[in-house]
Amino acid sequence: MPLRPKAQYEQLAIDLELGRKVVDLGLEDRRVLLEDGGTIGWDILCLATGSDSRRLPGFEDALYLRDLDQAVRLKERLDEGGALDILGAGFIGCEVAAAAAQKGLRVRVFEALAQPLVRVLGPELGAYLAGAHREHGVEMRLNTTTSTADLVAVGSVPRTMDGPELDNGIAVDQSGRTSIPSVFAAGDVTRFFHPLYQSRIRVEHFQTSERQGFAVGRTMAGAPTDYTEVPWFWSDQYDLNIQYVGAGLAWDSTVTRGDFGKPPFTVFYLAGGALIAATGINDHHTIARVRRVMEARKSVTTQQLEDPSFDLRRALA
Repeated sequence: MPLRPKAQYEQLAIDLELGRKVVDLGLEDRRVLLEDGGTIGWDILCLATGSDSRRLPGFEDALYLRDLDQAVRLKERLDEGGALDILGAGFIGCEVAAAAAQKGLRVRVFEALAQPLVRVLGPELGAYLAGAHREHGVEMRLNTTTSTADLVAVGSVPRTMDGPELDNGIAVDQSGRTSIPSVFAAGDVTRFFHPLYQSRIRVEHFQTSERQGFAVGRTMAGAPTDYTEVPWFWSDQYDLNIQYVGAGLAWDSTVTRGDFGKPPFTVFYLAGGALIAATGINDHHTIARVRRVMEARKSVTTQQLEDPSFDLRRALA
């Protein structure tokens, strides 16, 4: 599945070298060494090597859903029917569980933590999501694990290389610069500095990789661009549209807009009184507006957050 037509690369004067693995970045002489012995010189280098599924020993024969071949095999497995065991109740595990249950499969999900997505959503919202799956016939086994599974979905690990500073990914600034001059990195291999949080964050969702990559490309081309968008992504499970804005950082309090458990409603996450994230259940209007508030770094009171009659766009004025 080509990302772009071959002719488009030719029109843009891009040399696309497929099937040639880089084994050394050649940082001293600025010439990468390829596995076949060839070399390619560079003036500016960008590492966009992405991430891979976190693999678990003993589950070598399980599906990990990271490439097209795995996706095709998963579709075939769902079409077969029967039972499906999933290890991991993150976004991928829960989405596959929902799809399988709706196709009539008997689904079991094994999760080591107390609730699905508890590190991102918190215990209350995680329990709500677990309940939604159980209502659709999914057997949600929490605080436990398994020795066998059809699908393993326990997160990803960045594909890093020797050279740049590492920090659970390649450490970069808000424009994609690494610790080495003229070497940049983009996408979910990076842990990039975000001005809103005043710290480095790593986000595994494709949209953030794409948008941050745009900023890195402009900077490399001579138009310095900071990536300042607040990460945002979504997940569709049954009739629930779950939208999240934030970076999965620790919070110390929450505020709910609407009736918790009765969509539409949104949970806001705060740290030291500052809004750092939000999760909306069938409440895309609220999430769209709170994204703008967070990116503009406008302050909002807890009373305004929990009051459905308060239009968050007023906070931008």
